[in-house]
Parts: sequence; C-alpha cells; structure tokens
Amino acid sequence: MKKLIPTIAAVALMACNGAQHNQNQSSQDSNPSAETSVSAPQPTPHQPVFVLSDQFGSKFLLQSQFQDGANPTADDSLKCYKYAIYNGKPFPVTFKGVQLENEEKNTSRDTYRNFDNLPGWIYTMNNGKLLENPKDEWDGIWDAPLLVDSCFVAENQILPFQEKSVVTPAMKTALEKKFSRKIQSLPSSSSFGNNGEYQMVNVQFKNKGTEALGVSALFLNGEILAVKEFPAEWNEESVWRVDDMGEFRGLYVDLATVNNNVLIIYTANSGAEGCDYDQYIIKDSAFFQGTINASFYQAPE
Repeated sequence: MKKLIPTIAAVALMACNGAQHNQNQSSQDSNPSAETSVSAPQPTPHQPVFVLSDQFGSKFLLQSQFQDGANPTADDSLKCYKYAIYNGKPFPVTFKGVQLENEEKNTSRDTYRNFDNLPGWIYTMNNGKLLENPKDEWDGIWDAPLLVDSCFVAENQILPFQEKSVVTPAMKTALEKKFSRKIQSLPSSSSFGNNGEYQMVNVQFKNKGTEALGVSALFLNGEILAVKEFPAEWNEESVWRVDDMGEFRGLYVDLATVNNNVLIIYTANSGAEGCDYDQYIIKDSAFFQGTINASFYQAPE
C-alpha cells in the first residue's frame, strides 16, 4: 500500500460559508467498483480531515509535507478546527502549531510509535484524553478521528450506534437474489440510527470461477438501501487487500451523519498494511464517493 500524505492548501479565514480545506489523499489496494463522485449536500466551510492520534488519544496530527529547511507558518484556517470526532462524539481540541519531521527516526509508518516523528500540525484535547487505556506503541493507528470545525457540529446530526446488529434470513436472501450468488461469509454488520434503522452488512459471496465478489450493503429497516461492490480476481493470497488471504472485510462505519435529510457515512477499510478512510453520500439508492478521504500506511516495521 503506497503512503500518501495530505497537502495543506493555503486558504483565507472566513465565516461559516468560507473557504474549504482539502485533504488530498486516496489510495486503496482493493478493487472498488466504478462510482460517481459528488459533493456533500452542504459546502462544509473547512472540510473535515482524518487525523492520526497518539497512543493516549490526547494529541492529533494533521499530516503535511514541508520543504527542507522551511519554517512553516500556520494558516489561520488551521485554527478553525475545534473538534475531534471519535466513536460518534465530538471532543473539543485546540490547535498547537507545527511538528517538524524527525528524519533520523521517522519510519514513514502511521503508527503510535512513530507519531512524534511525522511532520504536520498538532492539535490537543482541551480536557482529558480519548482512550481510557493507552494503545500499544507498536500498533498501527486503525481508528483515525475526524477533525471538524464548529459549523460541522452545528449543521450535522450525528447518528448513534446500536449495541446489537443481527442479519436476518430475509436480508441474506435479498442479497443472494440481488447478486445471483450464494453467500460464503458475513464478516461483519453494524447498526446505527436513532432507532437502529440503518444497518451496514459486509458479505463475501462464493466465487464464480476466479471471479470473487465482496459487497458492503446498507439496509434501511431491513430493506436494501444501497450497495457498494468490490469485485476482484481470486488468487488465495491478496484479493481485496494485501495479504488478506482471500477474506473480505468491507467497510466499517466510523461515523454516520444526516444533513438536509441526506445520509453521509465515514468508513474505514482496513488491511494488513494500512487503512483507507472515505466519505460516502447515500443518495438515489447508491454510494457516492465524497471529497473526504485518507490513506494511512501501517505495515509492520
């Protein structure tokens, strides 16, 4: 998995309808189906970005590349990020400034152990920390918080997650009928919404010859609302992700919001060498790729 680091564009500080802040990184070692890219229903004043957390959940790094010997000056727009959203809850943060690369120790891995060696911009929790127990310093950072401004919190309804998620026989039958294939496995499912009305189900179908198919299916009240297909060529070692050994994982929903009656989900797609994060707008019974994404490289050192 190739590592891509977000670049920070210089933008002027504006009010709630102001400039956007882009995180330009998107690289998956999966084989996603073709899809149309659309923007979120509201222009987000300062576009949310996925950030790395330290092993305690008290510091966050918005990665950026700096020119050698440069003395980076923080753009005012960086100070507009006020919250880190984690486990569906916004936590107040404060911008602290630049962190320069430790070239001697930087392993180019997005891991807790390497956090202090990576270049970028640092934010800290206003109070406490996200993680009750610190992560192992050797672990990869698999659960990236989303850094947002005050407008995002004001304009988006964050949907709660439910403790239980049961895939019913009727749901399985609906998927098999839709794709004309028998299900091989159901790697995961999760429910969210005020009444648990939404359910993300990841399913791996039995191969047709060398044609493998994984699907992330979004249900609403037990009915298929939208699907994202992951077709791939079978080879028993790396099918959808590097070294996945032919086991499909699919999309894990990190955050779900509603804005202007439009459902938006923020997903993680993890593998042996890293994790890809994406925003999807659910519209017209389909997944539409949003403009917010990140790809973190976490292969073992």
